[in-house]
Amino acid sequence: MLTEELFLALVEQASFAPSADNMQPWEFRRKNDSIEIYCTPLRMLPTDTLNMFSWISIGAAIQNIVLAATEYSLCAKVIYKKAKDTTEPVAVVTFSIGATKSTLVDFIRIRNTNRNPFQVDSIEADCIERLNQAVERFDARIHWTTDYKHFKQMAYMDAHSSYIRLAYKPLHNELFHILRFTTKGINEKHYGLTFESLEVPTIAVRFAKLLRHWSINQIISNLGIGRLVAKRLSAKLMKAGGICLITIPHRNRIEYIEAGRAIEQLWLTVTAEGLSAQPYGVLPQYFTKKDIEPNFFPPQYKKVIAAHEEPFYSIFPNAKSEFPALVLRLGRTDKPSPRSDERLPIEEVIRKTSQK
Repeated sequence: MLTEELFLALVEQASFAPSADNMQPWEFRRKNDSIEIYCTPLRMLPTDTLNMFSWISIGAAIQNIVLAATEYSLCAKVIYKKAKDTTEPVAVVTFSIGATKSTLVDFIRIRNTNRNPFQVDSIEADCIERLNQAVERFDARIHWTTDYKHFKQMAYMDAHSSYIRLAYKPLHNELFHILRFTTKGINEKHYGLTFESLEVPTIAVRFAKLLRHWSINQIISNLGIGRLVAKRLSAKLMKAGGICLITIPHRNRIEYIEAGRAIEQLWLTVTAEGLSAQPYGVLPQYFTKKDIEPNFFPPQYKKVIAAHEEPFYSIFPNAKSEFPALVLRLGRTDKPSPRSDERLPIEEVIRKTSQK
């Protein structure tokens, strides 16, 4: 049933999934008529608490396999595994005959992150209902706001949190480790963040090169320039038709994978609806890190993050008893955003054996 040709075709579709900072932490192995999914430590973010974004990314890749299989009349079943470490699969996908092609398959390759400002007209209620239905089959929840006052609050909180990634050395070092400044670096790695995909102008790239040096970065931070940049980038949260929060009932690997599957299903549905999306992970990540690793942030940053929780959950009151996975800004725009072509070659995401 699962020929080598079909296996490669499904892995290729899986590779079009979104991943945090484009780290693509997935690996796949064909085993008889099933596909084993692994997480590789090589492409896991060091500061990712509970590896939440790695699991979310892998969940998105798994959902692409599930959807792509329907193009071959195959019904996919996802079995989560109790992997002890990265030498063991976190999930196995098995197949049976009898599926009808999903309408979302055709959107896997064109789904992308759009960083342009969106129209501020609220997304219609019937459209939101269809988006809600897209995630209801997963063990994840979706929460909405279409209130412009909430957009302003979210922009404020995101700006006051995002600058921490530049100002706090462990996060700064991680960021500049995954940024690709040269064509050589892009061609060597095929993962991580490129300035082209971030739509950063050339002059800003030159400025960013200076920020790689911690001493220069500290001077810039002390001048408040980092805060201004964060504020400018976060302002796009005010240009939206809606903002949604994806949550999970428990903080564990399976739930985060479920969130990733729900997010990809939602994002593909968003694309099918003619909408655009941009993900925001800072607030979910920092809230999680504050709870799980209370000593990670220095007091001044911990205070900033803690101060955002009450207003955040006033925007999404039904999420108070749940745990945040990702925020998405949604809306309509006539301005296309280039899709990043930086994807690992298929042979680099296929695991031949269960090696570390």
